[in-house]
Amino acid sequence: MHFEIRATGRHVWTWVLLDATQMTVLESDRTFPSETQASAAALAFAKLVNRAGQTLTAGSSGGLI
Repeated sequence: MHFEIRATGRHVWTWVLLDATQMTVLESDRTFPSETQASAAALAFAKLVNRAGQTLTAGSSGGLI
């Protein structure tokens, strides 16, 4: 999967997450006034998802009953 930054209008940008077949998996629900801001938002989203994935796969050290 990879992100693509797309122009959705004049001076309006968004990010899209694509799978290996170039099909849209997820699209930003916000628009951004620059390509740089859309790219930064995509990067922030990727980091958030990565952190959540690490938290879910780390297991619990306290042991819940």
